[in-house]
Amino acid sequence: MEIQHRNMVFETLFGYCAVLFRENPFFLVRVLLPTDKKDLLKKKVQKDVWGNSGVHPDATAISLAITDYFAGKFPVSKAPPWDLLDMKYLTPLHQQVLRITSEIPYGQVCSYKEIAHTLNRPRAYRFVGSCLAKNPFPIIISCHRVVRSDLSVGKFGGGSEMKKKMIELEAGRASEYMTCKQ
Repeated sequence: MEIQHRNMVFETLFGYCAVLFRENPFFLVRVLLPTDKKDLLKKKVQKDVWGNSGVHPDATAISLAITDYFAGKFPVSKAPPWDLLDMKYLTPLHQQVLRITSEIPYGQVCSYKEIAHTLNRPRAYRFVGSCLAKNPFPIIISCHRVVRSDLSVGKFGGGSEMKKKMIELEAGRASEYMTCKQ
C-alpha cells in the first residue's frame, strides 16, 4: 500500500499555516509556521513534495487547535499528541529535548541552558537550540517558550518578532509570566 502524503493550508490570525501529514495510518510530519504570503507557503508545500491538499479528521483537529491558539484561546493542548507525531527521523536525544520543551507551561519560558541542565548536559545549550531550530512541530511542541538566559527571545523559525508576539500572547492569557524553576 502506497503512503499518501497530504497537506492542509489554513488561515490563522497570525497568517497562513500548513500541516503536512501522511495517511493510512495518520501521522503529522510537519507544521509550517504562519506567514502572510499564502502563495509562497503553497509553493513550499509543493516543493517539499507533500502531495495534494487533503483532509483528515486528525489534521483538521490539529489545524483547529493551532487556529485557536493564535486566536488566544488557552492552550493548544496540555500535551502533544505523541502517538500522532512522526518522530522516526529524530534522534533519541532530539526527541528528549522536544519532550522536555513540551513540558514548559503555557505563559512561561525556560532558557536553552535550563533545558540543557534538565538533560544532564549543562554545556549543551547550543545543541538544545539546534534541536529546537529543527523542531518539525512548532506550536504543537512550543519551542517558542525557550529563550536565551538573559530572557531575550533569540531566534525562531517564524522570526524573532513572531516569537515575541507568541510569548506576549501567552503572557497576556496566563496568570503569571516567569521562567521555569529547576
